[in-house]
Amino acid sequence: MTTEERLFTEALAVPAAARAAFLARACGVDFSLHARLLELIEAHVASENFLAGSLAAQLDPRTEERAGDAIGRYSLVRKIGEGGCGTVFLAEQHVPVRRRVAVKVIKLGMDTRAVVMRFEAERQALAMMDHPDIAHVIEAGATEAGRPFFAMEFVEGTAITKFCDEHQLGLAARLELFARVCLALQHAHQKGIIHRDVKPSNILVATRDGAPAPKVIDFGIAKATQDRLTEHTLVTGVDQFIGTPAYMSPEQADQRGLDIDTRSDVYSLGVLLYELLTGRQPFEARTLQHAGVDEIRRIIREVEPPRPSARVATLSTADRDAAAGLRAAPPAQLAPALRGDLDWVVMRCLEKDRARRYGTAQELADDIRRHLRHEPIVARPPSELYRLEKFFARNRLACVSAAALALSLVAGTVVSVRQAIRATAAERIAKADRDAADLARADSQQRQQQAEQLLSFMLGDLSPELKKFSSVTLRRTLGDKATAYFAAVPPEKLTDTEVARQSKAFTQIGEIRMDEAKYAEAAEAFTNAFKSAAALTARHPRDADMLFERAQAEYWIGAVARRRGDQSTQREWWTRYRDSAVALVALEGRKPRAQLEFISGQHNLALLEAERGNLTTARAGFLAERTDLSELLAQKPNDRELRRIMAELVTWLGLIAERDGDYAAAIGHLSEMVSRYEALAAAEPTIARWRNEVATSLVSLGHVHALLGRIDEASASLAKATALLETLVASDPKNHRWKANAFNARLAQVTLLLAGPGAAAAADQLAELRVGLESLSTAEPTSSAFRRSLAKAWRLEAHLRMASGRTDAGEASARALDLCTALLKETRADDWAVAEFAQASLLAGRLAQRDGDPVRARRHWELLLTTLGDRPAEANDWRFLDPAAQALAFLGRGDEARPLIARLQRLGYRAIDPLAASILNAATPTVSPTQSK
Repeated sequence: MTTEERLFTEALAVPAAARAAFLARACGVDFSLHARLLELIEAHVASENFLAGSLAAQLDPRTEERAGDAIGRYSLVRKIGEGGCGTVFLAEQHVPVRRRVAVKVIKLGMDTRAVVMRFEAERQALAMMDHPDIAHVIEAGATEAGRPFFAMEFVEGTAITKFCDEHQLGLAARLELFARVCLALQHAHQKGIIHRDVKPSNILVATRDGAPAPKVIDFGIAKATQDRLTEHTLVTGVDQFIGTPAYMSPEQADQRGLDIDTRSDVYSLGVLLYELLTGRQPFEARTLQHAGVDEIRRIIREVEPPRPSARVATLSTADRDAAAGLRAAPPAQLAPALRGDLDWVVMRCLEKDRARRYGTAQELADDIRRHLRHEPIVARPPSELYRLEKFFARNRLACVSAAALALSLVAGTVVSVRQAIRATAAERIAKADRDAADLARADSQQRQQQAEQLLSFMLGDLSPELKKFSSVTLRRTLGDKATAYFAAVPPEKLTDTEVARQSKAFTQIGEIRMDEAKYAEAAEAFTNAFKSAAALTARHPRDADMLFERAQAEYWIGAVARRRGDQSTQREWWTRYRDSAVALVALEGRKPRAQLEFISGQHNLALLEAERGNLTTARAGFLAERTDLSELLAQKPNDRELRRIMAELVTWLGLIAERDGDYAAAIGHLSEMVSRYEALAAAEPTIARWRNEVATSLVSLGHVHALLGRIDEASASLAKATALLETLVASDPKNHRWKANAFNARLAQVTLLLAGPGAAAAADQLAELRVGLESLSTAEPTSSAFRRSLAKAWRLEAHLRMASGRTDAGEASARALDLCTALLKETRADDWAVAEFAQASLLAGRLAQRDGDPVRARRHWELLLTTLGDRPAEANDWRFLDPAAQALAFLGRGDEARPLIARLQRLGYRAIDPLAASILNAATPTVSPTQSK
């Protein structure tokens, strides 16, 4: 018996509630084994449930819903569709409005756990979206028999391919309609939803206001790229297809199917576009129908389909005439119309390597519309002849006139041929002028190349040396000059070498903007770097250097998104970066550069798991990374980059331990982090970056000491950090990142002062900090971290005013709450924003209670608990346990508060605020709402 078979058998013997813990212990960091076992167990449970459900259906006298039945407020009219697990009815709603809707119900006997989960996932997917070209959900519920249903917008329409054929839409009209479908899918992708079953029958088209209008339906097998929907859609039965094979991407056809992203839908859109243009699918339907599962997978993953123009050219005369007639085109012109742009667009969508497809559905729609406007598309390497063709298409009348003029000039020249002898002298002069012009152009090109080489040297090789001077002023000036220079160089005039140089320079410019916390400008620079590098990688897929440059741009685009709090974009680009790192390893093998990129790619994904609260997964990822990194460090112990990555890795292990309530382990990791950064600072004392890292490490360490009530140790760490950071800020007052770090260190010091006798000293500091943080937030409004720090400053100000008995404490509290509420309303709000909102709401309730308004106080505390949700019950994170326990105590719900307080005390947590301490630190806390006065 293999290890996998043995663990599968043992897991089935374990109670269902304990299986997750058993698998985590048994598999350790072998994530592939863990995933395979989950698939096997899910398939086993689903099959048992299915058999049980089928038997119950046979014994149950009830029948499935029929026309005339009522479900809730809906009367079923007729069945209009049926899928693997659900039946769709046309229904009528009479209250509160009269309208026709579509009602989808799980089939009798199919209401197994797995099917119900997928059905619920579809409901959630549709409810999250609000786009005119996506069917929207009206209501969800359960039938009298207990099976889930939901009512959605009734879409009267025809499958997009059938609609186009019935109305004999030309190629341009089909492309316009297709572009709208792409934009609808882009909306879903931005909401974190991958459709995974894009095909004609799931895109219905009807005529509205005289024009075709599409509706995307059936997200029944959609996969969410974020949030909890993924848990319901990732794991499927072993050897089970999720989607329709003819439209399925190579990665979706993979048996594991564990790494699907939005580019899978881009592939399916390519198949749909192929069919709209040619009337055929890329692979013959009969071939897929008669092939086995393994052969279907092989075809999808390995066989290259013919280009659309080639497919049309090989059709029989009758089939080609029919296809052309449905597209309102002469038969002889259909293949030429597809040749070129449309071939390139379709084949880019159908790339086996998803890194070579369009990155988003939006990019695909943009290229379609460029083609319709006769502009150059990005799906093919542009050539001068190609651009000339596009210029002619856009300016046909002018070009024809110019040609006619040229012909007349030629005719005039023929008539005047006798004068040629007289023009010999003039020709010699003209030749001399041309030779001089050629020399001038060559000289100009040489100067351009020298300028680019100089800029690349200054931005690249010289950049680390410039950093040693602490100030970003010189680098900023250089970045401005480089940006202006490259903006003035036409990209079509650049050679591959020049494009590579430009890509690297844009990356360096973006890093300068990151140091300045100018995130919009940084994102623009990194995007330009990515476009250049991606174009080169597409032309030279086996060139490791070009792939490396593309990976750097992908990493930095994700890093900018992280600074701005945009977790969805961060995950998308860091997943791309990981994929590029894997591809680099495939090209370079065990070379240190490739290995380091692979480690960094895994590190980023573990970091994302930590930020989403998946601490166990994140810790396992970081520990696996530490093993790999230690091997590299053993070979190159003095490599500064390896040492930096190890220090950052230790940082995250410390932060995870702190969030998990293991404060002793957190102090151990964070102390090691301080030592590692101090060693780097000692080795390179002129590089300011290391001093900044030492300071921020000390802030983290001081924070954990404060959680344990070790005020003296916390104060010492924070004082040392503040001194380091203020020195850095003084050396470069325009560096926003250093300023923000210094402000946060001082905010932590103010928190300690407010808990002791130093409240008076805190007042002046807070006033200065608020002004500074307001300035930072105004300068970079996309930074959620800056606004969160500002909200904390206003909360501490409200705390100070309340402690001093001032009547204007409510104004400061309201300002803090407004900032926190704005953060929560953003889709990119994270756990830190939730925690700050909880603290602000807690204080607002205490102020309302003090001012004699218990109703408003209760409202603040109840909203706090609602916002925290299940976090206090599921985590050991003090950020959630502390405010939840206090709010429950203030509301008089002591029985619910005491378990949370007991858990905090077991962890060693000590509240330093006097009122919080009386609740959370007491051996037998007995708190009533009146104590908050």
